[in-house]
Amino acid sequence: MKTDLNLRPIHHKKDDRSDALLFLGLLSYWIVNTIRYKLKQTGETCFWTEIVRRLSTQKAVTTEATNALGEEVYMRLCSEPNKSADDIYERLKYKKMPFRKIRIEKSL
Repeated sequence: MKTDLNLRPIHHKKDDRSDALLFLGLLSYWIVNTIRYKLKQTGETCFWTEIVRRLSTQKAVTTEATNALGEEVYMRLCSEPNKSADDIYERLKYKKMPFRKIRIEKSL
């Protein structure tokens, strides 16, 4: 966990907090290993830091505006992934654009 997730042991005064940290650490480690296992089955054998570097090129953008009716419109979109991120998505059989979200709030 120290190399892939950059996690270090933290000492808490309360047991609840250390239990939560342990749970989140194990959950994230399980997710990392699942993704690396799926990629390994397709022939991709890179380190987790390389996977994160490739996928960090895709960004989420939030735009807000007021339309002609006076409603607040919020739009959240993902940028297009580059070729290396697209290759990882194809190998994992994930969507290239994880979400497209539009929310309209009526103002008074």
